[in-house]
Amino acid sequence: MNRDVLSGESDTPLAEVVALMNARVQSCFIVCENGAPVGVITERDAVAVLDRALAGEGYEGVRAGDVMTTPAHTLPENATMGEVVRVMNERRFRRVPITDDKDELSGIVNLMELQSAMNAALERRGRDLEVAVMARTAELQAANAKLEELSIRDGLTGLLNRRAMTEKLDELHALSRRYGNPYSVILLDIDHFKNYNDTLGHVQGDEALREIAKVLGESVRTLDWVYRYGGEEFLIVMPETDHAAVLPAANRVRECIEARALPHPDSSTGPYLTISVGHTSVTRHNIERFPRWADVVEHADEALYRAKQNGRNRVEGPLEEV
Repeated sequence: MNRDVLSGESDTPLAEVVALMNARVQSCFIVCENGAPVGVITERDAVAVLDRALAGEGYEGVRAGDVMTTPAHTLPENATMGEVVRVMNERRFRRVPITDDKDELSGIVNLMELQSAMNAALERRGRDLEVAVMARTAELQAANAKLEELSIRDGLTGLLNRRAMTEKLDELHALSRRYGNPYSVILLDIDHFKNYNDTLGHVQGDEALREIAKVLGESVRTLDWVYRYGGEEFLIVMPETDHAAVLPAANRVRECIEARALPHPDSSTGPYLTISVGHTSVTRHNIERFPRWADVVEHADEALYRAKQNGRNRVEGPLEEV
C-alpha cells in the first residue's frame, strides 16, 4: 500500500487537482468527505475535462466533486492481497483506496504497486522454497549417508562388514596388479569360542565379540581396516604393507587381545580369551600368484589353520617366501 496519496474535499477546484497530479506525478486524486473516500478522479477524468476546455468549455468553476467517479470502492487495511486482486479483477480497477478502522483514507494500492508486491512475494516464496529444498536435500543426503554407513557396518560389533571388505580388497588388489602397491591381510579367529558360548552363554559371547572388536580397532594403524569376517573371525587389511611389516603387526594384535585378560573358563589354551592369526602379503614380486583378492584371503586362511594346528594363540604366515 502507498500512503503517499493525493486527496482533498469535493469542493477542491479541478485546476488545483490537475496541478497537484502533475506536480506529484500521481495518476489519481481521492475525493473525501470528513476523511472518508467518496470518489476518485483519475487522469482519464482530468483529460476529459481538459478536452472539453480545449473545445471552448470553461472549467474554472469546476470542482472535484463535479467530475469524480463514484462510489469509491475501498478496502480495509487488513484486507489480503487476494481480496485486492479480486476487486481489481472483477471491477477492472487500476487502483483501490484503503481505509483505516475509522473508515478514513490511509493509502492506496495501484496496479503497478500490486504487481511489484506480488513479484516480491513470489520472489520471497521462491527463496523460501529454495531454502526448504536445500534443507530437505541435506536431510535426505544425511539420511542416505547414514543408511549407506549402516549397510557396511556389522550390527553387533560396529566393525565394517564383508560388503565393505569386498570393496576395499577390490580397490587394493587392482592397485597392486597395476602399480605393484603392496598390501597385507591378517585373518584371526578367537580360540575355543564355541566352548566360551556354551559355558557363559551367547549374551556374554556377544559382549566378548564387541570387546575383541574394540581391541582390534585400538591395536592397528589409522590407515588399516578391520572387518568382521564372520562368526568369531575377523580380518584386517593393511595397505602399503609387506611381509616384513605385517608380521610384527600380527603379533601386536595377538598380544593386545591376550593382554586384555578376558576370562575364558573353558579354554585349553589358557585362562583368557586368545586368538590364532594367519597372514599373507601381496607385493610386486608375487602378485602373479594371486589372480584375485580371494586368493590372498585363502592363503591367510591356510596360515590361520596352521596356527590352530600348531597350538593356537600364535601367528603363522605363508609357507613360501614372499
